[in-house]
Amino acid sequence: MISVQGQVAVDHNVAISAQKAVQKLGLEMMKGNFKFGQDRMYPRWKRRLAKRVGSMEQLEAQLAAAAQQKINMQLAVTAFNARLPTSFFSVWRAKKIDPRTGKPMRDATGREIIVDHWLAVVPTKTRVKFPDAKIPGKNYLLEEEGYTIAISEKGANDWHFMTGLKPTIQDLRSLFPTLPNTAKELGLPRSVAREIK
Repeated sequence: MISVQGQVAVDHNVAISAQKAVQKLGLEMMKGNFKFGQDRMYPRWKRRLAKRVGSMEQLEAQLAAAAQQKINMQLAVTAFNARLPTSFFSVWRAKKIDPRTGKPMRDATGREIIVDHWLAVVPTKTRVKFPDAKIPGKNYLLEEEGYTIAISEKGANDWHFMTGLKPTIQDLRSLFPTLPNTAKELGLPRSVAREIK
């Protein structure tokens, strides 16, 4: 195995937690609840996307419009399978925030608590059905193999996702400069889509 900077070995239960969180994301898409992915979007990624489009309000409007377009197109996620992560990285250190107050938490000595964040690369397989726009009654079924980037505070198993737009390696490294710069070192599965006949 290649030793890659920032890559970490995690307990099997952490890997299962990441897999289950991504599977929940997929199940919500199968229900047509695309807002779930928006609500669980990694906050730093969401702020980055908002800056690209002009504001958080504009981003929210674009995400809502994209979800509505999927509904209008009668696009349906018919199957979703998340597998165990291919890799984990320690990517970010930040102040631990109290979810009730929104303020940094402190230890017994009064110092702010600093926590690490883990990034998991979770392989996925998704089947999507959509109707032919020109031939009534004809449907297409596509299967896509890809991945979801999941991020959690170390030990919390409260996963957020880099959704809304598939991040490039450059996007990942701009948020987390210690990540490696190749798909192979990151453990990114190759994205492939094919029609199921």
